[in-house]
Amino acid sequence: MTSMYDATVPVVENRPLTGGHFLLSLYSPRQAQATRAGQFAMLRLLDRSDVLLRRPMSIFNVLSGSAVSPSCSLGALPAPTRRDHRTRTHHTLPPRVPTKPELIQLLYKAVGRGTRLMAQLKQGDKVGLLAPLGHGFFAEEYMERARAAGEVLHVAGGIGIAALLLPARELARAGIPQRLFFGGRTKADLVGVEEFRPSVSAALLATEDGSRGHRGYVTGPLEEHLERHRNKKFLLIACGPWAMLEASAELAGRYGHPCLVSMENRMGCALGVCLGCSIRVVGGGHGAYQRVCTEGPVFWADKVVWEKRIDANELIQSTHTQITQKEEK
Repeated sequence: MTSMYDATVPVVENRPLTGGHFLLSLYSPRQAQATRAGQFAMLRLLDRSDVLLRRPMSIFNVLSGSAVSPSCSLGALPAPTRRDHRTRTHHTLPPRVPTKPELIQLLYKAVGRGTRLMAQLKQGDKVGLLAPLGHGFFAEEYMERARAAGEVLHVAGGIGIAALLLPARELARAGIPQRLFFGGRTKADLVGVEEFRPSVSAALLATEDGSRGHRGYVTGPLEEHLERHRNKKFLLIACGPWAMLEASAELAGRYGHPCLVSMENRMGCALGVCLGCSIRVVGGGHGAYQRVCTEGPVFWADKVVWEKRIDANELIQSTHTQITQKEEK
């Protein structure tokens, strides 16, 4: 496990992209250097009593301070305080993660009250950041399968792209061939593609309205690729909406390929206490549930029970029932 830090950190840049997306750069060397691929952060808006909960965000990138816009002066920003316990469509980032990164970048879309307030952040503002969190794409757990595969296929839906850049760069440094399948509702949702170019041999795009790439879901071109290459071995790595992950897992199982999924779910604490982010997994009793924030967000797809999403109240009731039955015995 990597170290987790709770800090108040300054905003270096909050760059608007297309379709209501933003790229938020935060200066926090300690957290950036502790981050591993696939982990996430919990962001808190300070001095906002009307926004009580932190917002979970995949850590899109970690990089040196010199890699952001020249207009952003790190020298004018204070170092983060640690507590104990534009409009350009693409922002091209360096293909290699620096030895000593200083910045954490969060790619997000303004859709609710919290993220709309985030969109108003400007250089020099401060936010609370709890990071890095979760069990991500840890190379020691999947690299052997990646090397055994002829190619790694990244499958992203919408803002799910944010979880896949760091593992893609890690795989590229290991010399493993990769391909990106990326889908969104419209072309405005296909943000961050350029950052993958140095790491992947091709990027296959899909939009539901047909405004860019394949018309329909991203699993369409994914299935075509798997069908054309039935004799080839792949490792699938996916992040996106529940339905897309379920469809990707089904395709991986049908064609006999291993699949890793980065799950999305509502989170309260992100520390494994509230149980609000739990999902069903293969197993019985307490072992039939795992928390996205601690055991995840990354799971092997064949270990996830896809029939339905678990509701927090259902989980609490189930746990209470099991405890009561044990006490009665």
